[in-house]
Amino acid sequence: MWHSIIRFLTVNPSIAIFLCLGLGYLLGKVHYKSFAVGSTVGVLIIGLLVGQIAKFSIPAVLKNIFFDLFIFTIGYEVGPAFVRSFKKNGVRLVIDGCFFAAVAFLFALIVFKVFHVGQGEGAGILAGALTQSAVIGTSASSISTLHISHAAKLLMNSQVAIAYAITYVFGTVGVVIFIKNIAPKILGVDLKEETKKVVEQLHYHATASEDAYPTNPVDVRAYQIHAGSPVVNWSISHFERHFHDKLVVERMFVNATTPTPMAFTGKTKITPSTVITVVGRSDDFVSAADLGATEMEEDRFRNIQMVKRTVKLTRVYSPAILPALAAKGLVITAAKNQTDSSIDDFGKLHAGDSITLFGPAKVIEHFIPSLGYDCSTGTQTDVSFLSIGIVVGILIGSIVLTIKAIPLTLGAGGGALFAGLFFGWWQDQHPRNGNIPASVRWLLKSLGLNLFIGCVGLSAGAAFVPALKQMGWGVLIIGAFVSIVPFLITLLFGKYVLHLNAVDNIGSLCGSGTITAALNAVTEEEGSSVFALAYTPTYAIGNILLTIMGPLAIALL
Repeated sequence: MWHSIIRFLTVNPSIAIFLCLGLGYLLGKVHYKSFAVGSTVGVLIIGLLVGQIAKFSIPAVLKNIFFDLFIFTIGYEVGPAFVRSFKKNGVRLVIDGCFFAAVAFLFALIVFKVFHVGQGEGAGILAGALTQSAVIGTSASSISTLHISHAAKLLMNSQVAIAYAITYVFGTVGVVIFIKNIAPKILGVDLKEETKKVVEQLHYHATASEDAYPTNPVDVRAYQIHAGSPVVNWSISHFERHFHDKLVVERMFVNATTPTPMAFTGKTKITPSTVITVVGRSDDFVSAADLGATEMEEDRFRNIQMVKRTVKLTRVYSPAILPALAAKGLVITAAKNQTDSSIDDFGKLHAGDSITLFGPAKVIEHFIPSLGYDCSTGTQTDVSFLSIGIVVGILIGSIVLTIKAIPLTLGAGGGALFAGLFFGWWQDQHPRNGNIPASVRWLLKSLGLNLFIGCVGLSAGAAFVPALKQMGWGVLIIGAFVSIVPFLITLLFGKYVLHLNAVDNIGSLCGSGTITAALNAVTEEEGSSVFALAYTPTYAIGNILLTIMGPLAIALL
């Protein structure tokens, strides 16, 4: 019976892949304090274990498709933030992020040369020690272009996966401990006190800053228009402009006996007997005293629909509009930046961020043009944009430059990353085109990467034990050095060369190493999310520069 099960799985590898996915995500939920196994490591471990029972043959094109979807989406998300980081977030943070990547790679390369670490092992150590799973995929793309036998390529890919699995745990736990507990001591500061100072200097609030823009009392009134009213035959837009947009028409009824409101636009005309429901501040209704209308007291006219809308801020946005939003009873309930991290201080919002507004539907629609565009209605993915972007990325990745007999190429994965950067930046500038909703991006990132990782684990499973014996546990020690030393050097560089304060220094380290677990740990420890200000721009830089280390390691080792 056991042989029948094995034969069934090898004949139907899709079942094995989804088995790895299901069990891997369950394993990924295991956590202890700030450390979580994570779905990617969970899927890889299950894949390696399942791969022990048989030799699975999974088409390379399948793995490439999964990974290209994942890596293009990463580029698409961080592209706008990456470009803005060079413009708005301070040159020092940009330098710090680039410095970390350069030190990490050069230090790793020296260690690999000294200890004679091979190409596959080296790429895997970089992926695990720096907790950048995307390196596995970009390395696989480069390995596929090497002029070696198919068996040698399989072995090398196995070494990447196994070295990653061995070094990932310390790459997370060790770095979290270093950043949270050791780094402040090296800097010679009390991080809690430093955090308080920075918060006071920036006026940074741990809670939403609607406190800075208190919501004014908003009134809702309904009027039935008389035949002789001066507003008869006015359009809704004309009515609102007449009152300087301080009064907004929220609902409209044909007459007082109509039970349900009518659909209307800004061009809809106001006619005699029409009942309009108007939203505004109590003081603003003084100017509506001469409407030539009868005020309606029934609740059915005055009840209005409160909605939530997610709005993407574009270049039309200005912080000066925040008091106007509050004055109309609109509340910002949440805000996120390009990396999907929460923004606590709404005074720090800028183009590219997304906000969730709560308030009357028509009032929100009235303000959206002065903010950006409504993401809530953008539920469809522009598949053409996505597909063409990946095609462009694969073409970029197919370019091979030979320098002193060393072939250098980004591979399909690296190419897709850079294409994603450009396409994401372009979409940010032209928000009506190329939309990929946040929920779809999450699915492409999580499922794309982990399906790829599951395939890698299954393929590498049969070679797991031989590769582990060949590499030895020395890989773990090498990985520990590659994990910690770049953070230490960059910490000192940030203090003595860039003169970063302790909060920015540590926030930048978390972003440069793309280690969100460390950011969460220090945020929880110090009770403030102010570290995210330095984390965001360096996170965008780290995602790009660390990912291309895989192809570089394959080419130079």
